[in-house]
Order: sequence, then structure tokens, then C-alpha cells
Amino acid sequence: MSGGGAARPVLVYSGPVEAHEALRETAGGAMDVVRVEPEPAAVSEALRGATAFLDASMKVRVGAPMVDAAPHLKVVAVAATGADHIDAEALGRRGIPLYTLRGQTEVLRNLTPAAELSWLLLMACARQLRGAVEHVIDGGWDRASFPGIMLRGTTLGVVGVGRIGTWMTRYATAFGMTCLGYDPHAASWPDGVERTSLEDLLARADFVGLHVPLTKENAGFFDRACFERMKPGAVFVNTSRGDLTDEQALLDGLRSGRIAAAGLDVLKGEPDVADHPLRQYALTHPNLIITPHIGGFSPGAVRVVVRHSARRILGQLGLGGAA
Repeated sequence: MSGGGAARPVLVYSGPVEAHEALRETAGGAMDVVRVEPEPAAVSEALRGATAFLDASMKVRVGAPMVDAAPHLKVVAVAATGADHIDAEALGRRGIPLYTLRGQTEVLRNLTPAAELSWLLLMACARQLRGAVEHVIDGGWDRASFPGIMLRGTTLGVVGVGRIGTWMTRYATAFGMTCLGYDPHAASWPDGVERTSLEDLLARADFVGLHVPLTKENAGFFDRACFERMKPGAVFVNTSRGDLTDEQALLDGLRSGRIAAAGLDVLKGEPDVADHPLRQYALTHPNLIITPHIGGFSPGAVRVVVRHSARRILGQLGLGGAA
């Protein structure tokens, strides 16, 4: 694939095959659309001839060497609200814009897969689902070993009352839970959610959900002090980014029993997590559930955000669409 002599610009796409046809329908009239597997060597090679890169997998770290080796690259888009796996500074040095879905409320408003996974993790922790399933697979049938938490009457604390956090409070209200929220940056506030300080939320909540976008300024925001302030026996859910948390403090809390359980869809350093301390702990402790950053991965939702990202790429390149 060569971008230098190509008659048409080249859009390299790395992401689920389910969205490839939708991408071709959106951008194929103006660009050659090439899908590559989300593997470092494949992405690196494809970028050498790319005019644009649309990433819907978030599996490959695109650092300065990849960017510098892509002479024709003019725009990068990530079909997610975060792009910490992309070297934005390297792009910036060449004036290459980086588009994400952050702030794209018109497309995000009705996309609920990440919120639904967050709620699933909360319920799975509340009912010791992982341990119970493994128990039966191993030949057991002892219900007394897996007492569940009745959600009605308990308290959910949402840290970050944005799109996903607001959906979480809606689900919690339907289950008869009290909702607390902490978000000094919220532009609006959902009905029925008590606005409180972070310290008060952590002290009172039986379940704590972290739903905050990662920025350079808030890495490590949910630190050891936050975990130590959590109500003893509380459950922690994080589907945002691993870099927002002090993962060692979370691990210490799980080991001591102060944190009853945790449901995570994200880890620091993902996808290279084979030796991650939390994964190692999870091998022998069913009170930790880890999923491989699947929150936003629903074929229908992926097609929507891929189409939207493609239109922004076309707009940036002056080929139609809207940047």
C-alpha cells in the first residue's frame, strides 16, 4: 500500500470487522478503506501509506516512531472517548489533529453499552457471580457459600456524573437504591441524585462507580486515600481507565477485605496485562472480575461511532462530512 502515488487518499481502519462495511459505505466513495488487524506490526506497516487512521480497537499503542514513519498521515480518529494509547504530542508536532468522541454528545447520548457493562459488573459483584459460576462448574451446589447483597435500600456513589454516570443512577433508581454523586465539572445534574463531596460519598456508598474521562491532569485521581475512605465492605467498579486509580491501593483493599469486591473493565498498561498484579490476584480470588475493555464494544454501537468518526475524517480532509 503506498500513499505517495495513490490516486485516492487511504483510510486505515483497525477495529471490529462488524463495522468495516459501515465504514466503507461512509468513506469509500472518497477514500480507499483498508482494514488491518489490531496488531502492532500490521498497524505500523499500514500507517506508512495512510492518509488517515481510524482506530476502533484501542489495542495497539501508536507512539512517536509509528507517527514519524507515516509521512502522509493527516488525521487520526479514535472511536472512543479516550485515546491515551495514541501519542498526541507526536501528532501535535506535525499538526495532525486527533479526534475522539469526547464531547460528541449528539452521537454518544443514546449509546449505552459502557453503562450497561458497568451495571453488569456491579450486579455480578453484589451476587458473587463469578465465584458461584465457578463453584457449579467445579461440581458444587452450596448456596450458603454465596450470600448476595440485596440492592434495594443500598447506596450507589457515582464519581463522575456524566453520560455513563447518569445512566448508572437511572439503573440504580429502578432497583430502589439511593444515589449520591460527585462531579465538580457537571454541566447538568440528574434528578434524584444527591450532590455531595467525594469524602462523604466514599464514606456512605455501598457501591462506588468511577466514570471519569482520563486527562493529563487527573491521572491517579482515585488514590490510596480514596480507597481507604471507602465504606468497609463496599464494592468498586471502574470502566473508565486504569490510570485514574492507584491500582496497588485497590489490590491492598481487596486483600485486606476492606473492599469486598471489584469489577474492572480497564487496567494500566492494557492490553499487556499477563503479569499485572490485579490479574494475578484474580487468578485465585473470585471477588475481582476483570473484563478486557469491552464496555463500548457492541456491534451496533461500534457501527454508529465508526460512521461518525469517518465523517469527521472526511470533513478534516475536505472530502465532505463534518470535522
